[in-house]
Amino acid sequence: ETARFDDVGLSYDCVYRLAHEARPLMAIHLNWTRSVDQLSLTNYTVEEIGVGPLRALRIIGKTASEHCQISVDLSEQAHVSVYVHYAGTVEHACALAEETAGAVEPLLPRSSG
Repeated sequence: ETARFDDVGLSYDCVYRLAHEARPLMAIHLNWTRSVDQLSLTNYTVEEIGVGPLRALRIIGKTASEHCQISVDLSEQAHVSVYVHYAGTVEHACALAEETAGAVEPLLPRSSG
C-alpha cells in the first residue's frame, strides 16, 4: 500500500508454462539498459551463437542444472533473454530456449544505428 510506482520499476517480460505440463517454465525478458556484453556472467559457461542474423549468447550455470538462457544482442544498450527452467536436462532447456529465440527473432526491435 505504501509502494510508489518508481519503487518497483518495470519488468518487460512474459512467463509461460505449457498448458499440459507444470514444467518447463519459460520467460522472455527485454532489457533496454544493458547489452549482452554488460551481463554479469562470472558463474556461467558462455558460448557465442547466432539467432537469425543477431549475435547471441548461450548461458549455462557452471553447476549441474536444468536451466538455459539465450541472450540476444539488440543494440549497444539492449538485449532480450529467453530463459528455460526445469526442463529435465540442460540440453533440453537449451533446445527450447534456442527454438523460442529463433521464433521471436523476426519480431524483436532493432537498433536504429
